[in-house]
Amino acid sequence: TKAWFDGDYVSEGTNPPGSTWVKNPIPRNDGFTGAGFAPKCDEVPDCRTTAVESDCLCSGMWGPYNLEIVDYVTLPSSLAPGKYVLGWRWDCEESNQVW
Repeated sequence: TKAWFDGDYVSEGTNPPGSTWVKNPIPRNDGFTGAGFAPKCDEVPDCRTTAVESDCLCSGMWGPYNLEIVDYVTLPSSLAPGKYVLGWRWDCEESNQVW
């Protein structure tokens, strides 16, 4: 099953200046508190289950464990050939971990 949706990108007030950040589209949702933001896709009915292997698509409730978050990078046609570094960083939403 594929779920397509637009990302939430932020480029104002970011650090380092001029960088762009994107929000992880899968909310934390433990099924008990309802904590987290609303899912970005049309979720399956009754997804607030506490089943570990649920059929939820994008609510953050115990999976899906085969989830892939895909984004695309578009390079400007005016970009001169050369050596560049593409930075990637994963900040955890509710912990002090940075990947």
